[in-house]
Amino acid sequence: MADVGFDADKHAQTRDDMKRGGESLGDSSKALEQLIDAQDPGYWSDEAGFQAMRTAIVSLLKTEDDLIRGQQTRFSKFDEDVEHAAEAFEAAETANADELAAILAALERGESVDDMGSGSSVTSVSGSGATGTGTAPTQNKPSEI
Repeated sequence: MADVGFDADKHAQTRDDMKRGGESLGDSSKALEQLIDAQDPGYWSDEAGFQAMRTAIVSLLKTEDDLIRGQQTRFSKFDEDVEHAAEAFEAAETANADELAAILAALERGESVDDMGSGSSVTSVSGSGATGTGTAPTQNKPSEI
C-alpha cells in the first residue's frame, strides 16, 4: 500500500514557493509590457527592413507575454489545488488520529471494536496486534516524500 503521509512541517516550509513563482512570472510579464511599449516606431528607421524588424520583435514579445501570463495562471491554479489537497490530508489525518484514539480507548476499556457503537466506522482490528497482549497498535510515521 502506498504511503501518503502528509508532513505539515515540510509543507509549511514550501507553502509560498508557488506564490512567489507566480509573482516572478507577473514581474516578467510587466517587464515585457515595458519592452513592447518601448518599441516606438519613431525610434526605428523608416526603412522597411527596420520597421519589419520592429514588428517582428513586438510580435515576439507579445507572444512571450501571452505564454508567461498562461503559465502564471497555471501556477496559481496549481497552488490552489495543492492547498486544497493539503487541507484534505490534514483533515483526514486528524480524523484518522481521532478514530484510532477512540478505538484504542475502547480496547483499553476491554470493549471489542464491534461493540463500540455508531461512533466508529471501523468494524474489525484484525492483524493489528491488538490480541489482548497489552500492546496497542501504533500509527506509522509519515513518509519522507
